[in-house]
Amino acid sequence: MNLLIPHGFEANYTLGFARGLAANRVAFVVVSSDETARRFDEAGIAHCNLRGSQDSRRSAFRKSANLARYYLLLLWTIFRHRGQTIHFSGLLNRRMILLEGVLIPLWIRLWAGRYIHTAHNAVPHGREESRFFRRAYRWVYRFPDVIIAHSRHVAGQLESAFNVDPGRISVISIGLNEEAAGADLSRSEARRQTGLPPEKPVALFFGKVENYKGVDLLIEAWSLLKTAAARLVIAGMCPDGGYAASIRNAIARSPRAAAIEWREVFVPNQLVPVLFKACDVAVMPYRAISQSGVLFLCLRLGVPIVATNVGSMAEFIDDRSGILAKAGTPTGIAEALDTFFENRARFQSDEISRRAAKYGWEQQCHAIRHWYF
Repeated sequence: MNLLIPHGFEANYTLGFARGLAANRVAFVVVSSDETARRFDEAGIAHCNLRGSQDSRRSAFRKSANLARYYLLLLWTIFRHRGQTIHFSGLLNRRMILLEGVLIPLWIRLWAGRYIHTAHNAVPHGREESRFFRRAYRWVYRFPDVIIAHSRHVAGQLESAFNVDPGRISVISIGLNEEAAGADLSRSEARRQTGLPPEKPVALFFGKVENYKGVDLLIEAWSLLKTAAARLVIAGMCPDGGYAASIRNAIARSPRAAAIEWREVFVPNQLVPVLFKACDVAVMPYRAISQSGVLFLCLRLGVPIVATNVGSMAEFIDDRSGILAKAGTPTGIAEALDTFFENRARFQSDEISRRAAKYGWEQQCHAIRHWYF
């Protein structure tokens, strides 16, 4: 039985990927936690709960004990699946890279019949210029038989910066987030449920609020916007207290503060499509990114996108699905948003969704299914 190791990575991604493998008749078991076990049971996907509780309210001792238990169980489970395909599809812990970056790849390489590693980014966010992390990932990328990249951009980085043989790289896109069910309701009803004004243009930033995602640039851009009636909704938590404080200050200082709303909450799956349905456009003012799960969520839900032209954005956004800013600056972002609002009728939700169907997980996993047999 093949083994899939998400290592705590985003649950919707893991469940979607696992469904895609199952649809292609790949036999596997996925490492789960208390949080994800129920969802795998409901999907009929075989799993083993090694991570246990991920409750943030646990004591430091319980967190440490649980982590030590997880590592021991993980090493044992990898050994038990020796000779099979073992796929590490998560992210290595940046704070424990000396342990995880050495131990996990080496242990998998020792026992796996075939070792697959998903490179969500060539190096972790915020570590792109770190010589230490570049050296660490040169080591990590030595061991897999196959490295899956979710864009040609990341594949190019693996080849040029880490000397990975192109023959070891398989490129598939991130699949569509089908865990957030489509919202079968009108725009006006979605506006009512989300408390947004019925007629005003609304732009949405969705996801974790982090420096590399450029939310501060977006707030500055909003003050330059010519579309006077437009509203901006920022929906997501910020893990960095200092950056969160700077965002709150930027909103308070903005001459258009009344038109900006930050909803500092985690949006559950069942409410995500309602929020997207209520908005006219999703905006992604990223400073740097390899690829974005939010982008594929937008494509699936038929929501147009305004984004900066970084990473792989240009691979997946065309003139029917969105607008790429000519410059990743507040002025460039504001101009792109104004252009969108002036041409909203050009972007048809049904067409965006229809053309995005090719990114479904079943289709993407079809291209890599042979690695598991």
